[in-house]
Amino acid sequence: MRTKLDNFLLIIIIGVLLLYFFSSANVYKSLYRKINEEKNILEEENKKLQTIIDRYEKQVKVSAGTLKNNQDTLQVARDDLQKLKLENTELRHEVELLEKRTEELYAQVNTMV
Repeated sequence: MRTKLDNFLLIIIIGVLLLYFFSSANVYKSLYRKINEEKNILEEENKKLQTIIDRYEKQVKVSAGTLKNNQDTLQVARDDLQKLKLENTELRHEVELLEKRTEELYAQVNTMV
C-alpha cells in the first residue's frame, strides 16, 4: 500500500513540476516576444536617428565647404584692398610731386616774365 501511495505522490509531484515547467515556458515565450518587439522598435528608432545624424553631417560638411570658399574669397578681397590702398598712397605721392613741380615751373615762368 505504501508503494502505491509513494508512486501516487511521485506522480503528483511530477505533474506539478510539469505544470510549473509548461506555465513558466509560456511566460518565458511571452517575455521573449515582448523583448523582441522592443528590440525591433529600438532598432527602427536607431536607424531613424542614424539617418538624421548622417543628414546633419552632410549639411555640416557642405556648410564647412561654403565657409571655406567664403573665407578664401574674403582673403582675396583683403589682398586686393591692400594693393589698392598701396597704389592709392603711391598715386597721392606722385600727385604731390607733380604739384610741387608745377609750382616750380610757374615760379620759373613768373621770374622770366
